[in-house]
Amino acid sequence: MEQIVIIQDQNEIEHVLQQSKQFGLIKISTYRYGEFNEEIHLGFLKGCIVLMKSQVLDEFIPLIMRIRRITEIPIILLVETYDSYEAAICIEAGADQYVKYPIHPRDLSARIKAVMRRAGNEKIEEDREKVLYFGEISFYLNREEVYKNKMRIELNGREYAILLFLIKKAGFIVTREELMEVISVYKNRRLIDIYIHSLRHKIEELPNYPKYIKTIKGKGYRFETLVN
Repeated sequence: MEQIVIIQDQNEIEHVLQQSKQFGLIKISTYRYGEFNEEIHLGFLKGCIVLMKSQVLDEFIPLIMRIRRITEIPIILLVETYDSYEAAICIEAGADQYVKYPIHPRDLSARIKAVMRRAGNEKIEEDREKVLYFGEISFYLNREEVYKNKMRIELNGREYAILLFLIKKAGFIVTREELMEVISVYKNRRLIDIYIHSLRHKIEELPNYPKYIKTIKGKGYRFETLVN
């Protein structure tokens, strides 16, 4: 499902989009700057990012650049005061549009639809399959499919999201709390252990002695890329 992610200090933009009544089937998620984590919230995003500028430029540009390192989805930047010099810097950093706010709901909706449509067309034109290989495990990212010894592994949505996040952070420890964010579970930490147990039985030769998904005692899990 496509999604619009709004990053702002106050819930203004979401209200503007709701006024337009043009995004009924598209999920709209809002985050404050202090709670936003680009690696968790954008790793699997398809849609558009809307940033309401409320920080000084030196702090804002690194955020745009960090987002660009993770995803190529469109970024629309809303600013209270238009500055051509700042606009050029933001566009060079990775923003797609630099727009003065307030803006009419219909205008903002049209801009979001336009950049999402363009991004969708560019994705369709990609003719190369993106595949990651780890030993006998193959990840077909475009199709969101996982194979073991050329046989497809049946994963549910949460299992795939957890596995893909572990792969993106391969070699680094991932905490249970991070994985809970990935699958939008905020209370039952043990649920992560259940999904990890299921994943090991699906991708590991010896689930009790895993070579891919390692448990780091007291810290979390780590996906190993260097396997024997």
